[in-house]
Amino acid sequence: MFINSAKAQKIYDFVSVEKQPSYPGGIAKFYEYLGKEIKYPEAAINNKTQGKVFVSFIVEKNGKLSDVTVTKGLSTETDAEALRVLKNSPNWNPGILNGKPVRVKYNINVNFNLSPTTGKMTAIKSGIQPEYPGGTSKLYSYLAKNLKYPAQAKKDKVEGKVFLAFNVDQDGTLSDVQVIKGLSKETDAEALRVMKSAPRWNPAIDANGHPVRVKYQMAINFTMT
Repeated sequence: MFINSAKAQKIYDFVSVEKQPSYPGGIAKFYEYLGKEIKYPEAAINNKTQGKVFVSFIVEKNGKLSDVTVTKGLSTETDAEALRVLKNSPNWNPGILNGKPVRVKYNINVNFNLSPTTGKMTAIKSGIQPEYPGGTSKLYSYLAKNLKYPAQAKKDKVEGKVFLAFNVDQDGTLSDVQVIKGLSKETDAEALRVMKSAPRWNPAIDANGHPVRVKYQMAINFTMT
């Protein structure tokens, strides 16, 4: 089953080939790539946008991705980010029919999940999400115990949230901890210090039971009582 392209080359459905196209290393590696590369748009965080962006593309005979389009969008920002990352994807292994590479249409969705408190973003399709040992309540206990309200921030009556992004690596280590939306120089530095000093997390587990690297985003509250 196929449709004609502008180049008069056949484009086969995903189910119509002997060997389906695949990301090098398999789907787990693909979602690891997404987890590493995708950035939750700041506007989407501010608007509390979450959900799925459905994308289709063609895996060409040489493995390149072409005609990357959003088939069902979420927001302008999330749609653009999903397209950007997929267009920058490494070459895939092409689909095979009768022993030869063929052009294959492929559909996938990219998840953007943002909770009101932790702003968790994942790029794994299924499995177990990364978490602080003991869960969210233990994470807040850690923050309450270790976070120090900067004296200058108190003096300036600075209150609000510092939004952070970091990777939860396969061994649970937090890496590439960054402020993606700051509050003040002092609160930003304190938020970074605390998260860089955090214990190892429980890593994300993909559908095949393997630990994978996942991008995570969260907000740390600074509220004077």
